[in-house]
Amino acid sequence: MGSLILSAGFLDLPKPVIVTISLSVTAVLMLAVFVFYMWRNQERSAEIALEVQHITNEIGAGIVDFIAGNDGYITYASKGFYSFLGYTPEEVKELYSNGFYNLLEKPYSDTFKNAKIDSSFKIKEEMKIQTKWGPKWVIISGNPLQRKKIFTVSVVIVDITNEKLLNEQIAVQEERYRLVTELSNDVIFDYVIADDVFSMSENYNSFYSGPVKIQEFIKGEHWNDPFVAPDDSEKFAELFRILISKGENVDEQLRINNVNGVYVWCRIIAMPVRDHEGNIKEVIGKIINIDLHKKELARLETKAMRDPLTGALNKEYTKVFIERYMDENPDKNGMLFVVDIDKFKEVNDTYGHIVGDNIIIEVVKAITRSFRSSDIVGRIGGDEFVVFACNVQKKEDQIKQAQKLHGVLRQPVEVNGKVIHKSASIGVAMFPDHGSTYERLVECADKALYAVKGSGRDAFIMYDESFERVKRD
Repeated sequence: MGSLILSAGFLDLPKPVIVTISLSVTAVLMLAVFVFYMWRNQERSAEIALEVQHITNEIGAGIVDFIAGNDGYITYASKGFYSFLGYTPEEVKELYSNGFYNLLEKPYSDTFKNAKIDSSFKIKEEMKIQTKWGPKWVIISGNPLQRKKIFTVSVVIVDITNEKLLNEQIAVQEERYRLVTELSNDVIFDYVIADDVFSMSENYNSFYSGPVKIQEFIKGEHWNDPFVAPDDSEKFAELFRILISKGENVDEQLRINNVNGVYVWCRIIAMPVRDHEGNIKEVIGKIINIDLHKKELARLETKAMRDPLTGALNKEYTKVFIERYMDENPDKNGMLFVVDIDKFKEVNDTYGHIVGDNIIIEVVKAITRSFRSSDIVGRIGGDEFVVFACNVQKKEDQIKQAQKLHGVLRQPVEVNGKVIHKSASIGVAMFPDHGSTYERLVECADKALYAVKGSGRDAFIMYDESFERVKRD
């Protein structure tokens, strides 16, 4: 009832008064909406400002605004910037007159002092800046802003000191490596899998013949080219198969054509290089001339280390070489084979000792051809041999090695027109699993050999602890 009376009273007012009141109410409502909008906008602006401040304070060095010209007077700097400097804003004012240019080392400060800073100015440079702990490397990037005819510059500063020092260390190491290479006869090589390009250091042509860079190295089968001795080309190719497919380091000896057209012995050491995902992307290595060493070693071996009949290591030096490998490679394994030609006495009785000696010679030749030059082949008795295969890590490769040796020893031999069939029994022991000394390895391999003979000969058996239990029983 009251509202009706009020409405009736309002309607009884003069029309100009009613219009004035209506406009006033509308204005008040609009002002209220505007004030509310501005309040919400300021609240959001404050939130954004806090977010920006938090982000800038987390940056490695921070954000700086300074006035273009003079000393680059700092009008704003983030908390992260002062933390990076190690100074308070007051200390920057006291020590550097609050001038951004004064913080920069020469000649970097001149970049700003001598620059014409207008709307087209941009900066993104690596510079050195003074901090409490000495100069540090930073990337400075930013643009100018014009405020009341005065240009200010806003820059983002990122600390790159660690990256810069790391790059400098890498450069120093590369320079050292280059000098070492130039001062030695070693040749550095690199094979990039994706490009199929084999490259060698520039000093290659000082010692060897052939191109420094070979395109389509694998695709074109360029390991068959004359720069590697024909008898060693397949061995050279096998190095890269092992490196690329198995990802294993290689250390091999083969012959390379030198500048005089003579094949000389070289040692090839190479390793695969992987990317961050573990994929092999390239191969690096070096070629070391060991020809003189190889020839001198061969002379000494012929005189003192070799069995006079076969050229294999004699019993004494078989032990020496195997022990040397175990001492120098405690973290790598090895396979010891003890080989006994089956019923060799019957061969001697039937064909004579000369034929028997020829069979022994052919057996050593066949074993030597089947193993790497880094492996050890020795004759320790009349028809007994020891073979030590170095660094055969995988179980399947160990089995393949034993199968290969067994197959070689089963091949018939032709002597004086007579084809003589033979076989061999082989006992196998692993270093260091079955023993860390030569004597213990031979003992284990002998027990495995005894087991082969007990099971009918013409086979190979790996040593097992059950052999010890059988003996105790």
